[in-house]
Amino acid sequence: MAGRILQLVDPAIILTDPELRAEEINFKGLNLAIVDNLDMLQWAARRRLLRNTVLCATSNQPASLNRYAQGVDGYRWRCNAHNFTMSVRNASFFESSHLPLRKILKLMYLWCHDLPQNYIMFELGMGSDSCHTVVEWSNFMRDIRQEVLLRNPQDIGGLDDHGEPVVVEIDESLFFHRKYHRGAHRPGHWVFGGMERGEDKCFMVEVPNRTRETLEPLVERYFLPGTHIISDGWPAYTHLSQLGGGVYLHDVFVHKRHFFDPEDPDVHTQNIENMWMRAKRKIKRQFGTSRELFPTYMFEFMKRNKFHQSRSCFGHFLVSVADIYSFN
Repeated sequence: MAGRILQLVDPAIILTDPELRAEEINFKGLNLAIVDNLDMLQWAARRRLLRNTVLCATSNQPASLNRYAQGVDGYRWRCNAHNFTMSVRNASFFESSHLPLRKILKLMYLWCHDLPQNYIMFELGMGSDSCHTVVEWSNFMRDIRQEVLLRNPQDIGGLDDHGEPVVVEIDESLFFHRKYHRGAHRPGHWVFGGMERGEDKCFMVEVPNRTRETLEPLVERYFLPGTHIISDGWPAYTHLSQLGGGVYLHDVFVHKRHFFDPEDPDVHTQNIENMWMRAKRKIKRQFGTSRELFPTYMFEFMKRNKFHQSRSCFGHFLVSVADIYSFN
């Protein structure tokens, strides 16, 4: 390392949110980019995952990046004149972990591509005693997605570019209850959700019950005026077309009679039923049924539903991390 390094990368090459969202990173490319410790830190700083510069707490002058063999990442920030030091992970998403940064970045990539935890452990050469570590990092990353969705709630429905009502199917579903009186009693989680046709937009929210008083405010909260709502015949939906003075269209589909309305094949709820199936299969397969963590499971599914086929899903997640752990 020749000379003093006062910044990890030239600020001009730090990626913006749009650039990072558009970046298509594959696992081979990630591995090659982070083989060397300094290259790894520069890769992370360019994506705003680590501080690019640090000021000495005493002099307020730039500290330099020094080799630090005792550190898990091989470097730390230091001002020799004032005996000031700071970890390269300070205030970052990685600060509280002792896992090598290289391994964390790979774990994040594999998790973003929805690989099972046992496969992640195998790819990273982690034994069965590391299962708790992978579970904890999965929880951390779900927390990021939950925070992003809470900060940026997504309205769905409304009118399309041609002024036509956007169709949203709604339904309620019970997650992880005991079926057929088998096994230990579990109360389960009632979830109210909506799925926009033709898009990957959806929402899921846990509800204490399925009454009109509970569900109608959620329709008004999540659905834009003009939405064409399709539901089953649950009594709580009877007055949806009257909400807000009549800002919604509403059609009812009765499952017991048909798979779709014989008079209008577009009146059905097959998309949201498919969403429930995928959500339950996903949550049960990889994460179990922790009551405490259940809301984060839903937030993760909603985010994955939007980017499940995107080659830039890792970049989208890095944007979320960078925005929440901002160094500005």
